[in-house]
Amino acid sequence: MPPPTPELHRYYWQGIHLDQQRKTGHLWAFSQEDALRQLQQNLTAIHIIRPDPPNPLTRWLNRARVKDITDLIRQLAIMLNAGLPIVQALLLIATQCSRFGSKLIVLQAHNALMNGASLTDALQQSSPAFRGLYGDMLHAGEMTGRIAETLAQIADYREKHAQLRAKMIKAATYPSIVLVSALLLTALMLTKVIPEFAQMFAHMHAELPWLTRQVLTVSDILRFWGKWAVAFVIGVICLLKSLWHRITMLQMIMESLLLRLPLLGPLRTKAIMIRCCRTLATCYDCGIPLLDSLKSAQNIAGSLRYRTALETVLAQVSAGTSLYAAMQNSHHFPEFVTQMVFIGEESGTLGQVLTKVTQQYEQDIDQYVEQLGEMIEPLLILLLGGLIGGLVIAMYLPVFNLMQVMG
Repeated sequence: MPPPTPELHRYYWQGIHLDQQRKTGHLWAFSQEDALRQLQQNLTAIHIIRPDPPNPLTRWLNRARVKDITDLIRQLAIMLNAGLPIVQALLLIATQCSRFGSKLIVLQAHNALMNGASLTDALQQSSPAFRGLYGDMLHAGEMTGRIAETLAQIADYREKHAQLRAKMIKAATYPSIVLVSALLLTALMLTKVIPEFAQMFAHMHAELPWLTRQVLTVSDILRFWGKWAVAFVIGVICLLKSLWHRITMLQMIMESLLLRLPLLGPLRTKAIMIRCCRTLATCYDCGIPLLDSLKSAQNIAGSLRYRTALETVLAQVSAGTSLYAAMQNSHHFPEFVTQMVFIGEESGTLGQVLTKVTQQYEQDIDQYVEQLGEMIEPLLILLLGGLIGGLVIAMYLPVFNLMQVMG
């Protein structure tokens, strides 16, 4: 095993830049000598250089994000495609990294390469992000001499995965914000505004309308029991979260309920199909055996129900069943997917067909998210207006009745 990479340190510096301007800043380096070498490339004079360890918050803010790692992979693919040696490409990328986490990954990979490791092993040692599916793809790329192409495929895969996640978040964000706002506003009115009206009605000594009485009852219940109800809900959520990974049946029940929801269920199913089909297509194109590809798809599915289904498919394919028959026997995969897999197996173009399936589902999700937004927006406005409007009407009904009596 290669020796571990020395730890990176942060240094503060002051000096004269090549444009004769006095400048200050921070940089990351393995040692003060390493920091001097970096600074001498851009400074004519160095006045101060000293260690300046970052606080935990700064280190966390400079961690390598998902997008940063994707950018590193993309840059490395471009440089290798242009004919640069791997070691030189990594050093060039390291000089361009502005974040500590990204720079550390690149320099650790460079150090491992210099100690005789393969690119796959070097990247896996530098970050957990390169293990599992990506590690299998890199290994296959190295074995076939297609490392630059494989890195580009990994970057494409990660970018599309991030785009899918963004679409799912977009579909859920607006309804969630409106619903939470409606609940908070309703709770505020019931606990702060309605009690003021209740005191006024008490002095009227008149029979209140049915709607007003019901709202006042809900207000009293919420004021006296609201804190306990919130604590109970939080406790139940914490309990479910702690039991989530321990009780498989609980996950299966929640998954089944989620997949049966009228609006979000089909969206989630399509997202799972995209992840599985894209993983299978990418692995197939990289030359990874089908059984290993199915294992990768199983790990990336993001659904216990479909992980279990893929486990069954994997067992049947291992026993000699075709992928189409195994997927059809599981009764979990849409007919469109199984039929396309059949066409791909018969024609010997499974990777291309799975890519087409992914593209079709991506188009469906784009249209579905757009239609979902158009459908949900008026419903949420009606809900919000109904809640607030109902409370306002309930509070002013006694006033209107009193005005009619006085009139």
